[in-house]
Amino acid sequence: MPHAKLPTPSQDDLNAAIREAIDTVDAELREVSLSIHSHPELAWNEHHAHDVLTEYMSRQRGFVVTKHAYDLPTAWTAVFTSSAPSNDDKLPVVGFNSEMDALKGIGHACGHNLIAIAGCAAAIGVARTLERFQLPGKVVLLGTPAEEAGGGKAVFIQRGAYDEFDACLMVHPGPGGGGKHGAGIMTSSCVAGLTVTYHGASAHAGGAPEKGRNALDAAVLAYQNVSALRQQLPKDAKLHGIISGCENWSANVIPGEAKLLYGIRSPSASDLAPLIPRVLRCFAGAALAANCTYTLTSEILYLDVRPSPGLAQAFKDFAEKEYGEEGYEVPEDCPTGGSTDFGNVSYRCPSLHPMFYLPDAAGDEHPPAVATPSAHTATLRAASALASSGLRVLTSPSFRAQIRRDWEEDMHLAQGEKAVSVIERLVPSVEVGPAGKEVREGRFCDYCVCGCEK
Repeated sequence: MPHAKLPTPSQDDLNAAIREAIDTVDAELREVSLSIHSHPELAWNEHHAHDVLTEYMSRQRGFVVTKHAYDLPTAWTAVFTSSAPSNDDKLPVVGFNSEMDALKGIGHACGHNLIAIAGCAAAIGVARTLERFQLPGKVVLLGTPAEEAGGGKAVFIQRGAYDEFDACLMVHPGPGGGGKHGAGIMTSSCVAGLTVTYHGASAHAGGAPEKGRNALDAAVLAYQNVSALRQQLPKDAKLHGIISGCENWSANVIPGEAKLLYGIRSPSASDLAPLIPRVLRCFAGAALAANCTYTLTSEILYLDVRPSPGLAQAFKDFAEKEYGEEGYEVPEDCPTGGSTDFGNVSYRCPSLHPMFYLPDAAGDEHPPAVATPSAHTATLRAASALASSGLRVLTSPSFRAQIRRDWEEDMHLAQGEKAVSVIERLVPSVEVGPAGKEVREGRFCDYCVCGCEK
């Protein structure tokens, strides 16, 4: 039986429907958040969070839940497809993300329990509004593991999870000391994580030092090379690393193996690309000087977050209209020195990643206030604004087309595809999943002075 066509809802009608839908699940989501918070799990091991979130979304009317999605043990999806007819050849699709993993030693201090429920709230808010007004569209909520370490979303991209999205959105909590309310439009840095393992030859330091090749010397020289390089770097480039030893090291034995762990960070992929060869030459030169070989292990590349101006404006419109009288702020530029695998998503489709303030959190990077009632309230407010942005993607073809044009222009200006290609040629990112990394064997001559690979 055909649906009776309802009057076209106003933006106020849509906003009210979103808030009403999310208010309805407020108490339930609080329980989900606290359950995840009390069971912190590291990357690729978010089994409790996976089970709690999939069980919860399975109870939401109209959502089809897939556990262990994309052959990943802790990944999942929840998909809602409106029954309303569409005039488009392709049903518009909006995606949200729910992160789940915790940090070693400090648990959910980064607030992924809040990110998890924000994704649920936004997806439910959009789905219920589509249902209420008989609007066409598809909502996909991705349960994305391993943001803190492992690049879960990058693996999702490799496996096609974002291919059909017209836009993708998520939020992240941050400190809002002094009771500040709001959410900034977040950008982040691009980072390549590298581990260099130097291989020498162990020998007794007193009895036969001439038989040794000191891998620790190579690591120390590489560290000093990078330190010397910093003076000539752009001011917004960051190089940070540590030397890691082996359990069997002894003061009277020349080390035959030593590791150097480095993050190479720049504002964008195009800024990072020319920096990497310079750092690689630091590593290679140290191996040459110490007569060692080395193994280069590359983590998955975390690209910079490039927010969609249109999605950001839609988020701001909702937040200022609904919460503006309470002093809710939405600054348009909220840079962070950190990095996230959501940056990879922003290179895939129009995206938005606001950072919302926790009013009772102090100004540290990982606030302890992520389980407080005020943090929960702030989360659902941000999720409501996120839902409004996502709903506009589904209900306005002109808006959908505009954010796509903006994204394509930004990718062209940023030379995103070219920059990523250069970086991945130098330090290849492969699909890693819960286990396995890209390993490249090399000697000092692997990289010539111009930075191209021999």
